[in-house]
Amino acid sequence: MAYRIYCDFDGTIATSDVTDMLLEAFAAPGWRDIEAQWQAGLIGSADCMARQVALLHCSRPALDRLLDAVDIDPGFVDFVAFCRDHDIEPTIVSDGLDYAIQRILSRVGLGDLPVIANRLMFLAEDRHAMLSPHASPACRSAAGTCKCEAVRSAGSAEAHTTILIGDGRSDYCAAGVVDLVFAKAGLREHCRANGIVHLPYADFAEVTRLLAERLPNFGVAGLADLPIHAPSGAFLGQEKHAVLLEACIPGRVLP
Repeated sequence: MAYRIYCDFDGTIATSDVTDMLLEAFAAPGWRDIEAQWQAGLIGSADCMARQVALLHCSRPALDRLLDAVDIDPGFVDFVAFCRDHDIEPTIVSDGLDYAIQRILSRVGLGDLPVIANRLMFLAEDRHAMLSPHASPACRSAAGTCKCEAVRSAGSAEAHTTILIGDGRSDYCAAGVVDLVFAKAGLREHCRANGIVHLPYADFAEVTRLLAERLPNFGVAGLADLPIHAPSGAFLGQEKHAVLLEACIPGRVLP
């Protein structure tokens, strides 16, 4: 059984929202008004981000200094090592900025990880622009990076189990199309509210532990003989029939 793992970046790998850090440090005050329009549902995230990035005014060295101070989950490097030991190459799927992600990952020796994200463009006079090569006209949230499309477009003839690790609003759509979700913060609340089977996690050390304990059971074949119900307290998503992971985890997994 092959596996594909998709990891969100901001708030998941990075311990903070990197784009917000850049905006707070380098953007004109109007970025907050644009943010409010997005939060109110008046604009999509792609439009929101593009307009905010256009307000950034900073040199590349200044940008790099801020990015070099961004903390990542201390268990992420070991998580990637575990995945690679099992012939799994995690893919970063983010509605953030590719340059920021690659700069931060390169600092910990992981600059070769595949990254699907918005493209940061460096313009004259320390200005910037954003392109969204992974947007989709069918994206319900009008995101710069449509994570649903990223997961679907990676399909192949080989049977595989898809896993999403995330924390927030940009992960909601993909949570409905992957086989298994590791969720925290807002994504966990979304999964609970929408009946999506998920595993709550605190950090990548916990994700690695759960994967190490249960990796053989993540495939559809490995779950075939399990009961087709979730235990008391778990949430069974209608589109997640193949991943009743809670059935092979002792105790009450989802409060």
